[in-house]
Amino acid sequence: MEQLSAQFEASHPGVKIKLEDVKGYTEMTQLMLRTAVTGDMPDVGFQGLSFVRLFAERKLALPLDEFIAKEPSWTALGYSESVMNTARQGQATYGIPFEISVPTIYFNASLVTEAGGDPDHLPTTWPEIVSLARKIKAKSGAIYFDYTPTANWTFIALVESQGGRMIADDDRTVAFDGKEGLQALQILKSIGEAGMTDMTRDQAKQAFAEGSLGILVTSSSDITLYTKQAGGRFDIRVVPFPVSEGGLLPAGGNAVMIHTKDPAKQRAAWQYVKFMTGPDAQTTMAKLTSYMPVNDLAISDPKYLQTYYQDQPNLLVPVKQLPVVTSWFSFPGRNSLKVTPVIENSMRDVLILNKPPKTVLTDMANDVQQLLD
Repeated sequence: MEQLSAQFEASHPGVKIKLEDVKGYTEMTQLMLRTAVTGDMPDVGFQGLSFVRLFAERKLALPLDEFIAKEPSWTALGYSESVMNTARQGQATYGIPFEISVPTIYFNASLVTEAGGDPDHLPTTWPEIVSLARKIKAKSGAIYFDYTPTANWTFIALVESQGGRMIADDDRTVAFDGKEGLQALQILKSIGEAGMTDMTRDQAKQAFAEGSLGILVTSSSDITLYTKQAGGRFDIRVVPFPVSEGGLLPAGGNAVMIHTKDPAKQRAAWQYVKFMTGPDAQTTMAKLTSYMPVNDLAISDPKYLQTYYQDQPNLLVPVKQLPVVTSWFSFPGRNSLKVTPVIENSMRDVLILNKPPKTVLTDMANDVQQLLD
């Protein structure tokens, strides 16, 4: 962010960017809600895609459609509809995605080999993944499913990847209590039975980086980090999160939003948004992180990332899933943030084999519905 902002300042005399770091997307949203009351909101925010709806409903972000309409060659700038849809609410565009991730399956190739598996032909369906996990013997467990990311991202992924929905057309009634929701919890049960150790997501990530965890299901944004942490002690292999025909994956990551109400600052902010999501900045971002670029030009042009991805097969895996990404669902209403711990705790009950999937699904759906009501 410092490198890219410095480049923008150099090409835009008179504009000064002050960066402030916030721990996570939920903490960022809570901070934004507080500063909206005090009048101290930043001019621009890199907001979690799961909170697009909240910012739109509370009118805390500027719709960008008028700016887009004034761009003479917008369609040639590399923004695909699938990517743009991740930061829309209704028909309005509230941000331009800056970096995207999807849930991904990581394997410790050494532990796979020890278990009799073939790292060059890894499983790509849940039954096959769990079957391999049952054979892996590792100090920190065979497999870990990251069930506590922001706004129930991985549960939503399990439901939507099978073609299911989180809420009905009326936008008031839960819809995850059908067969897709039950199947999601049955997958979690099988993961628990395969040898998942109950620990925090940070502990699981540390265990995987140390080589004591066989399979990790978490964000694709950490591919480069884990590869560096492994340090050649073991190989890391990645396969895509299983998606059924007609299924979709909620895009993680963030979008650049404009919050200032000052017209002059809005114009400067729009130039910053375009720069940060353009092919040059996206190339820099992708090479310094494991996030997927949002700009098609950056992905497909040889002078940007095309050759780079050919030499980085693990990073190419999530990029190939861009055609099936969709917006990160968030529940409506003022209780939306209260839903997250309800679903988290329910997932944990299944993963640690504390309660059966059917019972958990019924209770979870009832609890979430009461919050919506």
